[in-house]
Amino acid sequence: MGKFNFTLEKLLDFRRENEDSLKQEYTTLVSELSLKERKINELLSEKKSLMYSIEPTVGRMQIQRNYLDEINQQVNRLRLESLELQKGLAELLERLVGAQQERKVLEKLETKQKDEFDLRLAHEEQKELDEFANRRILKGGENYG
Repeated sequence: MGKFNFTLEKLLDFRRENEDSLKQEYTTLVSELSLKERKINELLSEKKSLMYSIEPTVGRMQIQRNYLDEINQQVNRLRLESLELQKGLAELLERLVGAQQERKVLEKLETKQKDEFDLRLAHEEQKELDEFANRRILKGGENYG
């Protein structure tokens, strides 16, 4: 009867590759988000340490104030970028879940077709064994009973 051949194997392979690609993209975005969050924490830590340092002159205090303002701007910019990345992650996660569902549907179909194939093969083998036994009985004249 031959060996089992899933007719939609190429589509299943495509869906697996698509899912792997989405997983890779998701991992990259998670790394970017983590990097931005780390940078925000570093800047906030630096800001906190500067807030408690006292500068002796007005000029140095102005420089410190300008630097603190710059830190605030960088933190705000990084927070906006983090929000965008989080939105992108949510959308990507949705796409990834959809890709996984599509793959699983095909895998279930493949399993079902494989089980049906195995069942047909078992029936064919049993049929051949029955025919072989019937031929032996007819040729040899063996009687049961």
